[in-house]
Amino acid sequence: MHTLDSGWELRACLGDTWRWLCGPGRPDGEPGWFPARVPGSVLDDLRTAGEIPDPYVGTNSLLTEWVPQRAWLYRRALDLPRLAPGERALLRFEGVDHEATVLVDGYELAHHEGMFVPFDVDVSAYADGAPHLLAVVVHPAPPGEPQVGRTDRVRTHKTRMNYGWDFCPRLVHQGIWKPVRLEIADPVRLRDAVVGAHADDHCVRVEAAVEAAEAGALRVTVHGPDGVLVAELETPFEVGHGTVHAELGVPDPQLWWPNGHGDQPLYTVTVRASGGEPVVRTVGFRTVRLVANPGAPKGALPYTVEVNGRRIHAKGWNWVPQDALYGVPRPGPLAHLLQLAADAHVTLLRVWGGGLIETEEFYQLCDRLGLLVWQEFSLSSSGIDSVPAVDDAYLDRMEREARAIVPVLRHHPALALWGPGNELHDTATATPLDEKTSPVVARLSAVVSELDPGRGWLPGSPSGRDFLNTRENIERAPDGQHDVHGPWEHQGLGAHQELYDAGTSLLHSEFGVEGMANRRTWDAVVPTESQWPADRTNPVMEHLGAWWNNAPLVQRTFGGRLDSVDRMRRASQQLQYDGLRYAVEANLRRAPRSSGAIPWQFNEPFPNAWCTAAVDHRGDPKPAYHGVRRAYRPDHVCASFATQAWAGRERFEARVHGWRDGVTLARVVALDGSVVAETRDAEIAVPTGGLPGPLFVLDLALLGPGGELLAGNRYVHSTGTDLAAHLDLPPAHVSHAWARDRRTLCLTHVEGPAALGLHLTDARPFEAPGWAVFGDNMLDLLPGESVEVPVTWRDAPEEGRAVLLEGWNVDARVLD
Repeated sequence: MHTLDSGWELRACLGDTWRWLCGPGRPDGEPGWFPARVPGSVLDDLRTAGEIPDPYVGTNSLLTEWVPQRAWLYRRALDLPRLAPGERALLRFEGVDHEATVLVDGYELAHHEGMFVPFDVDVSAYADGAPHLLAVVVHPAPPGEPQVGRTDRVRTHKTRMNYGWDFCPRLVHQGIWKPVRLEIADPVRLRDAVVGAHADDHCVRVEAAVEAAEAGALRVTVHGPDGVLVAELETPFEVGHGTVHAELGVPDPQLWWPNGHGDQPLYTVTVRASGGEPVVRTVGFRTVRLVANPGAPKGALPYTVEVNGRRIHAKGWNWVPQDALYGVPRPGPLAHLLQLAADAHVTLLRVWGGGLIETEEFYQLCDRLGLLVWQEFSLSSSGIDSVPAVDDAYLDRMEREARAIVPVLRHHPALALWGPGNELHDTATATPLDEKTSPVVARLSAVVSELDPGRGWLPGSPSGRDFLNTRENIERAPDGQHDVHGPWEHQGLGAHQELYDAGTSLLHSEFGVEGMANRRTWDAVVPTESQWPADRTNPVMEHLGAWWNNAPLVQRTFGGRLDSVDRMRRASQQLQYDGLRYAVEANLRRAPRSSGAIPWQFNEPFPNAWCTAAVDHRGDPKPAYHGVRRAYRPDHVCASFATQAWAGRERFEARVHGWRDGVTLARVVALDGSVVAETRDAEIAVPTGGLPGPLFVLDLALLGPGGELLAGNRYVHSTGTDLAAHLDLPPAHVSHAWARDRRTLCLTHVEGPAALGLHLTDARPFEAPGWAVFGDNMLDLLPGESVEVPVTWRDAPEEGRAVLLEGWNVDARVLD
């Protein structure tokens, strides 16, 4: 099978102009054509050709909104070899977004709709050894609803995010977004094979779709993780089109485990029909199901993922498409992002329902990293109305597409459960939909039950009973908080802790805290003249993440004294770091009744100035990433407390929680390093009059049986009414030293008060390849302390490596 990934060119067409431009008589070199990438995206090709400004800078995306209103014609030469008797020439289109017409020499051969469904085009008639012209018309993008609209008007199964969402401006995607392949099919063709590995009976089962002009045999082999053949089978088939079934026993297979719970051994299954093109799949042996949460109220759905009989706490994150122009292959960034998730001890990624049915590349990486996946179909709420359409044509389309999508992903051990989409609910009552209240949910549930019965299913996210995680809902019905969403904003000092400490949900599948972009992303996408003010009075801020621009709250929290981008960034990211880790820790403290926490959101597909993402579009983690990464450690210690600003209260009080058996040590420490209070009890309390001010540190440690340190954690508190004292800290001096080929950075506090909020970032230019990945970050160093930070230079050349250190009371400097 040959991939047609070169030689393509592209041009715009109004109306049916494309019919004049796709015949063989068109002269070479005529104007209006641009080089095109396949797979790729129309918008990206236009950006590369200089036909549109970079939509990722400033408000430039507004200047690209005309693009999806046009048809876009792809063309390239098609040279086919002469066929032997019984052979056929087939073009396999893995994915075109969204509607396409395929022509050869101007003659229409196929028409297709649906970005997630592959299709074949028979071009055997042109296999005559002569040159031909292949053309693919990508028609204007279909109507779609932005985030604030009506779900019942949606009639396609297409990514919703690009029509305009809180974290992505309107960038409607078009293009041949998956590979195009030429197959010279023998008289016996293996069209596809659905493969599954079953840990309960140690079997590999295959359902092979065979088109046979003559009788033959299906051969299946299974190779183990070490490449050794462990099973093989050959079974005959007769002339005709049909499904051939095969079942192979695999002796003592190694079990596949989620991240942090064991290894991820993968077996390779090769299916071949009479010597033709094989289908190769990797599989993992494991069982997965959803089981009831301990102590759950009667009637609650099961929300705990059980793998190989072991309950797996969902240390999760919400995943969105890695880029708004998702057709462009980005294997390096994809691998980097998923490795960041694995490094953060994540066990489950929820693939959000306004995005993609994720790609084979995504699933292969999740298989290798042990990242369980909750895959949603591309359905989402729309603000004004969030109930999907109910007409037969729409329901039939969704069922038809689901029948094509589900079998393709069945072999992946990472795939743990399916869901219909995001926040589908009755808008008037805020009641999540399910199979009884939504025909499309019922149709999708039935398809998954039939075609992938070994996976879990949830009828939506959230699945209720209440929709929103609010104090009012919790107080009204504490046992009604099964699977909830929200909030997505920092609630303010005191109110934030109060809400999350009151939580009762069985699963918190979406919640977040907003923050500004990292320094080099900000500087790259926000024009210099538009960087201040950083609030929504600035039109550029209004465009680049207005929903998550919480500048007024950040200003109030820091005494209204944030007078520069650097100060606003540091304050905003401090709030996101403290707020998100507290929310995650509060959810995890309620385990096992709570089966997991899934923050919103891990990544972002567009470089926003403000966003709830923990990793910015460049691939650089914000401080919040490291706060959640610490909380997800197997060994962790944390605290619950009423606020971070204690003015007006009689006592500072905190309760200490350890993730596993061990001794917890809690200290109240002044910024000069002196210890004000210390306890090994579960609670620590100090009269506010005895607190050192204006800032102090709650320092926690989890100690093992021999007194060894298993985990530490720190929270900075204020004796005032807000956190403005961060702006008045005397300077601290922190020295640094590199070791082990510049892969370990040692930071040492040398002089002054505690150095707070130390943040390390990649100091290279925005365009530099690769990333600096820090094994720890967002550090508070007490006087005299040292810390070693592992540094991994991922896909980054040795030349030009540089790290920036900054903090509340440490001047920003590049560490040479």
